[in-house]
Amino acid sequence: MPSRTTPDSAGASVHAQGNPRREHCRTRLPSHLTSWRFPLPSTSHVLQVSTPVRHRGFVRLTTHLLHRMSRLALLLIFAGCAAQPVSRVPRWYGQNSPTYAQDFPSTTSAWTHTVEIDLEAPSPQQAEELRRSGVQLPQVSQRTADPRAHRDFVDLRVTAVGFGLTAGGYLLYCEGLPLPVLVPESHVDLGVTSAEPLNTSIYPKRDSALADLSAWSPEARQPRFAYYRGAEGRLIVPTLFSPATTPRIARTMREVRTDLAQTSERDLKVLLLTLTGTKVLQGIFSRVLRVDSGPELRPLSRHKGLGGQTQASRQPVPRSATPAPEPAPAPAAPAPMPAPPAPSPGLVHALAGNNPTPPVPPGPRLPRDVAARPDVPRALPANRPIGSSPSQNAQVQADIQYLQDIGATNIRVNQQQLKLGDRPRVGINRPDLQFDYSGRRYQVEYDTPSSGRGPSHQSRITSNDPDAEVILLIVP
Repeated sequence: MPSRTTPDSAGASVHAQGNPRREHCRTRLPSHLTSWRFPLPSTSHVLQVSTPVRHRGFVRLTTHLLHRMSRLALLLIFAGCAAQPVSRVPRWYGQNSPTYAQDFPSTTSAWTHTVEIDLEAPSPQQAEELRRSGVQLPQVSQRTADPRAHRDFVDLRVTAVGFGLTAGGYLLYCEGLPLPVLVPESHVDLGVTSAEPLNTSIYPKRDSALADLSAWSPEARQPRFAYYRGAEGRLIVPTLFSPATTPRIARTMREVRTDLAQTSERDLKVLLLTLTGTKVLQGIFSRVLRVDSGPELRPLSRHKGLGGQTQASRQPVPRSATPAPEPAPAPAAPAPMPAPPAPSPGLVHALAGNNPTPPVPPGPRLPRDVAARPDVPRALPANRPIGSSPSQNAQVQADIQYLQDIGATNIRVNQQQLKLGDRPRVGINRPDLQFDYSGRRYQVEYDTPSSGRGPSHQSRITSNDPDAEVILLIVP
């Protein structure tokens, strides 16, 4: 349809297309508007209005206020972000990487729990290396960095003390360590009651600590010592164990020596009376027992002379010319039978809970023991020998009699190794004696003083059955 333009009274014009009803809009347009334009594209209608001059100031004021309000809102947002509490977990930096509060087993939040730390003073050599690297360590008091207050100090971690007869030193059983720590006797002086530490530093090794001691100790009036990391860095130990440096350990060491002396003296007396193996002492011992408790022997017709010598009685010589025949000599008394030996003291102590044989850790099993069939062989007679030594065979029989009297079960002699309850078979090695007592399996090995095969037997038995109690006995 053709388009036309209709002028209005104010000079404005309305462009319409084919719709005469739009002509009435001419009377409703505001008089202050300059013009209304209706471009008519093919798909949409856009209305454009020109702003009058008197309203431009109002529009500028409104725009300025909106701009100021937007800046104020942005400032409030930034202030709110800055005022929010820190929700991240605090971090502590260790030697390798950052450490978070969750890494500590005893704390979950640094704000509600106390974290215990141990301070360690470095050695002079370590401090010098850090200074050259540009690291300045803070100064702490000697009381704060005292190694005796450290949780790794050996006097705080020890739980038991033993003495190794074959190792030549003391054995320290410490909390957190699977095996005891050997302290040679050269590192112990139980007579030192007053000593002065060289410093509060903890040296990485014993050699570096002794090097500084040798450089500073000549002018000291009393013994000096230093601290270092021992037991592969798991313990803090002094260079000298004494009542002045480790009072708990030193006191226990004295008790161990006293108990060891008393036990050794008692055991030696028993060995002297029962396990000497000489037939002279066995004969005398058996004769004393017979006189005290055995039946009396028939007295012989003898009497003592003036000199205390025993003389055989003679029949009076008849006065007849025919001489009487000489009396037949009295038969000699039969030789006394040797008494059976007493039970082994080491066996008795082990069953009472004081095994004289120190335990050893299990090692790798031998292939032939691993390949052993688990079926249990039949039990052989308990009176069978364990070797060619008569004294050892007699001692085994005496120990078996003692075990039967106290109620031991599953007794086997010189047979392949079994576990508790005689099942299953765990190796083809043959302990001299094995039995069950009080819910435990005991394995006994008899050796001579010059044999030296006991430790290897103990290691193999323990590898096959770590729960077994091994007893090593020395029988001449």
